[in-house]
Amino acid sequence: MKGSINKDNKTGKYQFIFDAGPHPLTGKRRQIKRRGFESKRQAMDAMTKLKAEILENELVDLTQISYEKYMVEWLQERKNHLQDSTFEIHSLFYRNVIKPRLGHLKLQHIAPIQIQKFVNDLVNDTSYSEHTIHLIFRIVSASLKKAKILKLIKDNPATGITLPKVKRKEIRVWSLDQVNFFVNEAKMIKRLTRCHIGFIISIFTGMRQGEILGLRWKDIDFEEQIIFVRQTLTQNAEIKTGAKNLTSVRSIHIPNKLIDELKIYRRQVIQEKLLHGQGYHDNDLVVCTGDGKPIIPRNFRKEFYNLTAKMGLPKIRFHDLRHTHATILIQQNINVKLISERLGHADIETTLNTYSHVLPDMQKSVSDKLDKIIEM
Repeated sequence: MKGSINKDNKTGKYQFIFDAGPHPLTGKRRQIKRRGFESKRQAMDAMTKLKAEILENELVDLTQISYEKYMVEWLQERKNHLQDSTFEIHSLFYRNVIKPRLGHLKLQHIAPIQIQKFVNDLVNDTSYSEHTIHLIFRIVSASLKKAKILKLIKDNPATGITLPKVKRKEIRVWSLDQVNFFVNEAKMIKRLTRCHIGFIISIFTGMRQGEILGLRWKDIDFEEQIIFVRQTLTQNAEIKTGAKNLTSVRSIHIPNKLIDELKIYRRQVIQEKLLHGQGYHDNDLVVCTGDGKPIIPRNFRKEFYNLTAKMGLPKIRFHDLRHTHATILIQQNINVKLISERLGHADIETTLNTYSHVLPDMQKSVSDKLDKIIEM
């Protein structure tokens, strides 16, 4: 560990700086500075003491590092890769669920049976749903996977763990008649919400809420009739470049009816820009407030629920409009691979698993066609 001491000409006091070498867990370079010493001797003593403390901590055998100490570093790394809201959720589960049960264990001594018991205890605790248990386990598993990459452990003890079966939530969708009723009759509602254009986009494209709220006018090619998904809006109403995953960054061909609706709405947005002048927040967003700010996602959903209640339509989640879009396409015999690409699914298996409830009806149509085309 090399260090140096010098005098600050402005304050007349001494300061030191030294290279503490790479961090034993992360490998990142550490440079430590301290200032405000009255004499060079004080600075030297402080630097020597700090060096000794760092050396003492690093001489601890890696086999003695606790899971809790490792998680402090791992979570710092995750903070740089996750959305703020997601990181907060992961941190909350770590502090309240994972740390009290696993934090005291030595990282290199964690055994699969201990991870399995951890999961079993969560299952027996009725306050946790199957979905929540899977999320908590993914946090633990990801942290141990990274520990293996860093060669802190030989094997990942979370491999092969039995998890509770997640009960598939019933997908509620509108029928084609209900969709047509919404599209045609919503315009008749007095003081129709400005969020209506977002609902129409969902019906015609199957885009996710964050993708719709993050959509910009420059992401729409009106001539080629294509929407490009390039950014999203988080639950905290923060604009984020990119999408949920690599396959979510995609292009979606849209029909003439949606093009017409977008052109009508764009004229309204242009008028609002002129009205607000310099006070307009020009984020180029399609779905936004009257002064151009991003719409808070929960308010967007609230507008949807209020509108559907006024129209007397069956109550569904806003995300179910995405499911409705996919279900209608499947019922129209559209190739599932094309639907998967349109939705931005990571693979076709995700689409097939999500909409398996529609497939039995499709199978019946196949058998009916076989009866017609094969002569016996």
